[in-house]
Amino acid sequence: MIASNLLIRTGMFRYLNPVYAPLLKKLFHISDDGCYAVLLGFLCGFPMGAKVIADLVREHHISAEEGSYLLGFCNNVSPAFFLNYVCLLKLGYPSIPWKLVLLFYGLPVLYGLVSRPFYRFSQPALTPKQTSFHRLDFPMLDACIMDGFSTITRLGGYIMLFTIFVQFLKLLPLSGVLTALISAGLEISCGIDQLAAVIKNPVFKTVTACVSAALGGLCICAQTQSVLAETPLSVRTWLKGRITVALLLLLLLLVLSPAAQAEASVLHGYW
Repeated sequence: MIASNLLIRTGMFRYLNPVYAPLLKKLFHISDDGCYAVLLGFLCGFPMGAKVIADLVREHHISAEEGSYLLGFCNNVSPAFFLNYVCLLKLGYPSIPWKLVLLFYGLPVLYGLVSRPFYRFSQPALTPKQTSFHRLDFPMLDACIMDGFSTITRLGGYIMLFTIFVQFLKLLPLSGVLTALISAGLEISCGIDQLAAVIKNPVFKTVTACVSAALGGLCICAQTQSVLAETPLSVRTWLKGRITVALLLLLLLLVLSPAAQAEASVLHGYW
């Protein structure tokens, strides 16, 4: 967070743009500076994508309209969390399931492509003010450090708070599956851990864990709202994208899985 703050405030993140901006700019029809948000939003995990978008809007590197568009699909769970914690550790895959990974991260990309015509912003050429770089000094460094500390403290506080809520759920007379589902709706790490423990069917275990990771839960929603403070960006834009992607993921995982189809045929006879 501190490094990203420094790159954005000095404008030096533009030195990175030539590496990825040509492809992302052509794919999503966004500005060069907006491509930086796409990169970090897919690589760094919740809520870093929203934080970078908010910072770019505050520093006038991108417009609020472009920021709102990017917010719909560029704030995702990190590949490190999804690959290691979800797929390998909790779902028990012996190796990385690349088809599942492609589906999981391909849907946000698809959402970004489909939703682009609903946003009206151009890709303006950089103005002299935008292309100028600000000199790094100690006041700027202090501000970036304090902003990073403040942000990570708030995020950690939300994780602690919602983890406590999850522990309280265990005191209620609820079934294990229902407790796990509610927990996943509150905090994804604890929720996915419980889902993996109580759901025995591997198909439904994969479906519920992946959909939970795609949604993020109320904890991530609160974190995202926190980093969007003092900007014209709305967390509802992010929620709309998350819910759409999660529903598509749920549908495709059930349809594409042969095991799920077999399970559905049995249930069809029962109903």
